[in-house]
Amino acid sequence: MNQINRDDRSERQIFLYGSTLIYKTSSSYQTIYVTERSEFEGMRGKFRMLQSSSDAIQGIINLEHPQLLVAAENRIVVDLIDHYAFHFQNGFIIGHGIGTISSHYSNKHLLTAEIDPLVVEVSKKYFEHTGKNVELGDGQALLKTQNAHSQDIIFLDAFSGSEIPFHLTTKEFFSLSNDKLSDKGIFIMNYIGKIKNDELLHTLYSTISGIYPCVKLFVTDPKKRSKQNIFFVASRRVLEDYSPREATLLDILD
Repeated sequence: MNQINRDDRSERQIFLYGSTLIYKTSSSYQTIYVTERSEFEGMRGKFRMLQSSSDAIQGIINLEHPQLLVAAENRIVVDLIDHYAFHFQNGFIIGHGIGTISSHYSNKHLLTAEIDPLVVEVSKKYFEHTGKNVELGDGQALLKTQNAHSQDIIFLDAFSGSEIPFHLTTKEFFSLSNDKLSDKGIFIMNYIGKIKNDELLHTLYSTISGIYPCVKLFVTDPKKRSKQNIFFVASRRVLEDYSPREATLLDILD
């Protein structure tokens, strides 16, 4: 199927979901859509979304209340950071989206790596992001330039479609993240997968556990069998069990 047909299909599905297409552009990495709708997960408002496909939302804000965290996955990440790394001052994010997490912690020093310059431009023009502390380039390459043990959090939130780029799922990358974290630092990864019969989930858990002595997984809905957001939290220190407000601690061996 060629790119034009893929785009047409995505746009038809966007309209079926009740969204209005505000802007569309293409880079060498993806087709980017900016859409709007008046309802999201039972909430009413003026919701604007960044999408690279019809079924994946890279970022969303309520233009009537732009400081609110609309998406549950963002609220979960903030909950996990506030619990496990309430002390943090410096952090590194891979994957910009619309800059939701970095904007939420505007009083901290958070550097974001984004490989697609158009994503940054769209976030500034349509989502009120300042573009502050965003560097263009591959996340792994930019992380290598950071000082050892300088980061209190590292958050991997990069996707190609709904998949994490392969080179960011390797032992080399997780070792690099460990080298850059401070002694009490945490590594967080947003993964979209299934809690049952997901071979990559188990592979990632095994690989990360080979680097970090403590790894915990949190899932948005433990009863859901289709793909959903699953969050890895890893550290060199012992992390106590925790129950976020909108997520559940997952036992990978269940």
